[in-house]
Amino acid sequence: MKVKTLFKTLPLACLLCAGMAIAKGPVEGTIQAYVVVQDENGKEIIQETSSAVPGQVMEYRLRFANKGESDVRGLKIVDPIPVQTIFIPDSNSTSVTSVFEVSIDGGKTFESIPVKRIETKADGTQQEVVVPPEQYTHLRWNAADTLNSNGGTQEYAYRVRVK
Repeated sequence: MKVKTLFKTLPLACLLCAGMAIAKGPVEGTIQAYVVVQDENGKEIIQETSSAVPGQVMEYRLRFANKGESDVRGLKIVDPIPVQTIFIPDSNSTSVTSVFEVSIDGGKTFESIPVKRIETKADGTQQEVVVPPEQYTHLRWNAADTLNSNGGTQEYAYRVRVK
């Protein structure tokens, strides 16, 4: 029940964060949360939601609109992965050309997937390991396309599984 309550407030919190990140310019952002379920025939159904329970898949959709009179170039979209969720690899999508990256350090640095590290074993040998999605904290899209003036839009989405 605690997770369900958390997710009732989480989309609003994410929306506020997105708004704060772009409040100084003509770009307006929105984020919507959806739960992904399957009907009796196995067909995927996406429903808007304000809550989720462990095991459910959620999809977050971010939309940015340029209300200004000048094009915006070099847009970087950063979104924290909601607490108590795990990013689902290859679920990220966008309507524009972009480079997708993830962070494992609270959004301080970003890198492409798969994130790899060198791990030293007890015997002193080292091996390369892939950092699992459970350790991702933030997502970032570096948009190559221009966000056109006077109503141009860009859309981004990703999915997570509720812990």
